[in-house]
Amino acid sequence: MYDNIKLALLGGDLRQLSVARRLSGLGFETAVWGLGTCETEIGDAVRCAEWTDAIKGSRAVILPLPASADGINVNCPLNSEAGGLKIMQVFEEIEKAGDVLLIGGKFTPSHRAAAEKRGIRIIDYFDSEELQIKNAVPTAEGAIAIAMNELPITIQGSKAAIIGYGRVGKVLADKLAALGSHVTVAARKPADLAWAYNKMFETLRIELRNGKSSLIALGKGYDVIFNTVPYWLFDSGVLSQLCKNTLIIDIASAPGGVDSKAASECGIKVIWALSLPGKCSPFTAGEIICDSIIDILAQEGVIQ
Repeated sequence: MYDNIKLALLGGDLRQLSVARRLSGLGFETAVWGLGTCETEIGDAVRCAEWTDAIKGSRAVILPLPASADGINVNCPLNSEAGGLKIMQVFEEIEKAGDVLLIGGKFTPSHRAAAEKRGIRIIDYFDSEELQIKNAVPTAEGAIAIAMNELPITIQGSKAAIIGYGRVGKVLADKLAALGSHVTVAARKPADLAWAYNKMFETLRIELRNGKSSLIALGKGYDVIFNTVPYWLFDSGVLSQLCKNTLIIDIASAPGGVDSKAASECGIKVIWALSLPGKCSPFTAGEIICDSIIDILAQEGVIQ
């Protein structure tokens, strides 16, 4: 279907393997570098010995999620020998190649500025609202899997609180309820609380009352608290009121939502679980990423 269009995939984890397999299955001439030696996982994609060979003749270069873990080098967790390829080297090669689209996840502002300075079309698929919504499912399932492994009780009958009612919070609340958990949703926005109320969840508004956080109400026997808000809502004042047996699973992006030092001092166990889709459901997460990549290729005129 797309056999005359070459795409280069550099670096990445199991999600990138899934993307390579899917793209090659659609007929793209798919060249990969830095993905380790899992030969059976990349379908008909071609593994390149040199990263420059992968880029040569490609219409688009696809970097992983994140494109770089340290802001300098291309993220290559599956192949330590491939480490050391700098993002700026990729930019220089793309600039020499000409009209090549650069796609990746979580580019930094400096990456974007450097690419645009060189006249490179750069698109971050992690900006896609569709991807974020779809990613809520593997994130929620991953968080529940952690709770199942860590709690001494079943999810059924447990008392769970979800902090934040965005994309992930909504999916997580529904899945926990379906498993028989008694769910409380804590949120700041009245509209979010209204939606949670309509789902028959208990609700708690996040606010300060007489200088104290309303989240101290979570001290009343919760088995697990899932935090999705990337803001330190769980400070020493809140943590000191929680039951010592309460497990906190923090799935918020940096800086997270829990003062880990205060939690340790209060004897509260906290698991900061980042990037759950890539860790718990990498092939599904790769399919989600690939859908966004195909949309971008169409929008940018690489495919019709």
